[in-house]
Amino acid sequence: MGRYRLGDIIRMTRKSLSITQEQLCDQICSAETLSRIENGNQNPSRDVYELLMGRMGRFRERAYSMLSVSDFKVLEKMKEFEDHIKLYEFHKAETVLAEIKKTIGNTVLDQQFLIRAESLVNYNLTKISTDEYLQGFERAIRLTIPNYGLISLANWPLSFNEAMLLINISIAYAEKKDFTQAINIIQDAYHAMKLSYMDEEQRAILQVTIATNLSKWYGLISEHDKAIKIANEGILICKQYKLGNILPYLLYAVAWNDEQLLSKGAMHTDSYEERLNLLKKAYYIASAMQLLLIKQLIKEHILQHYEVDTGFFID
Repeated sequence: MGRYRLGDIIRMTRKSLSITQEQLCDQICSAETLSRIENGNQNPSRDVYELLMGRMGRFRERAYSMLSVSDFKVLEKMKEFEDHIKLYEFHKAETVLAEIKKTIGNTVLDQQFLIRAESLVNYNLTKISTDEYLQGFERAIRLTIPNYGLISLANWPLSFNEAMLLINISIAYAEKKDFTQAINIIQDAYHAMKLSYMDEEQRAILQVTIATNLSKWYGLISEHDKAIKIANEGILICKQYKLGNILPYLLYAVAWNDEQLLSKGAMHTDSYEERLNLLKKAYYIASAMQLLLIKQLIKEHILQHYEVDTGFFID
């Protein structure tokens, strides 16, 4: 998960609420002390930190939880769970989740993970409705952002877990066909990622995940130019950080949205080869990464819309 200095969290939270240093520190500490804390020149005591964050309506132990190291075996199981989710292996994810429940602690972040994980598994195994799916994510994020839904999070110092929850919430709205709300939520997360103090690689993973969903939803509401622009931004990040598992989705998004523009007379037919090359790259990368669902989707799309030798495909 993302790591922050305590001063970063205090400063970013204060600015997101448009509170001055004098307003925040009144009767807690001096403005000079708060300035040193925010600039990283002094660490706050736990009492001062809790009072400052409490005045801003934030969960008191948030930063200490973010900075602490969880049990290694639990973290490994959490990673295994996320890997199964990415591959749509929901029954396997359910099995791993049952193992996690036996050893996980009872901190707020532990509970946040469990609520999110159960919502993901139960929805994808058709055990709960879309509304229950959304409510689970919203309940989870309010454990660390009690005012979620009442404030903008575009400049909020999100943790990795909170950013993932915003992505999940936006996906739930998209499942309900409310693409406007889905886009608004994920745009806030996208903006926050660009400004965050999060570890670069984790920030990159979040940004390309967000770009994949944004490009899809903009495409579905016929804002194809925006979809292509965002997908291309994601492609550059994928190449920079070697994130091959996301790249096929973004390449496909560029080609598909370009096709939609063409169908509306907005593009020239000489982009045929360029689109086909994008799809071929996406197909080969999906094959190499063993991303079977997107690989099959791209194959079917090429066969339906392009003239190619079937020997091109890898079984």
